[in-house]
Amino acid sequence: MASFLAIARLGSIGKAADALGLSQPALSRKIAGLEKKLGVPLFARHAGGMELTVYGRSLLPRAETIALEAERARDEIDQLRGAGRGLARIGVVPSATTTVLSFAVNRLVSQSPACLIHIREGTGEQLLQALGRGEVDLVVSGRRDEPIDAGLVATPFYDDDVGVVASATHPLLAEGRPPADVSDLLAFPWAMPPKGNIVTSGFRDMFLRHGVEPPRPSAETSSIHVLTTLVAATSFLTVLPHDVVRREVDAGRLNYLAGPGLVWRRSLVIIRRRSGSLPPVTAIFLDELRRAAAMRLPP
Repeated sequence: MASFLAIARLGSIGKAADALGLSQPALSRKIAGLEKKLGVPLFARHAGGMELTVYGRSLLPRAETIALEAERARDEIDQLRGAGRGLARIGVVPSATTTVLSFAVNRLVSQSPACLIHIREGTGEQLLQALGRGEVDLVVSGRRDEPIDAGLVATPFYDDDVGVVASATHPLLAEGRPPADVSDLLAFPWAMPPKGNIVTSGFRDMFLRHGVEPPRPSAETSSIHVLTTLVAATSFLTVLPHDVVRREVDAGRLNYLAGPGLVWRRSLVIIRRRSGSLPPVTAIFLDELRRAAAMRLPP
């Protein structure tokens, strides 16, 4: 499958041969043998290189899954014989990158200094797709209303509060001013995470529950750092979990709006594939995540 994947990715026998350290005739024979075995052409040959046929496009995602599983198997074997670093592949929605995650990473590295933790951020939908393809082994995400794939299973992690966040000097937080309500929020610009996650869904629901059309954000980013920096320096508003901005609030740069309906509870879950066992280092990391969640400050 390595030969097939190299040509599919590079689009050229010559480039793929160089990448694999093979001669072009040797690589051509490998592909011809695979095509003979399957009974279909996998590539269309033309002057510009190699292009996947409909059969090749069908094989590609399966070949990528096989390659990922082979790499994971090699990692686990190396760990068992003491020759490997140990690799944990974790998917996390940006709004879940709190001190819980930091605590778990620190604990794991303290116990297993040679390990490597690959943390991938994305929307819940992006991470579930990555989990299904075998690119990550665990996903930390908000609990979804819609059902997940039958091959995946979600277990409760912890609950936190989500709400409207503003600069500590924002007009809506002026001394003596009554608590803001949803209609007050329409007078200010919004910076939000991209669509497709639990936080943005809660943002829309907050307005709709009060019969108000949600405003269109003026800025959109998946970076928590960009969101908090922008909001702290301007009159922009955003919606974030309180855990994410707790330190900024304690430092006097941000604050939560406490008006009616401006705070709600979110449930985080850990999602993994239903079949198969976790790689050893990932299983240890999962234990540390749960330990960290149990020790966190209450909302």
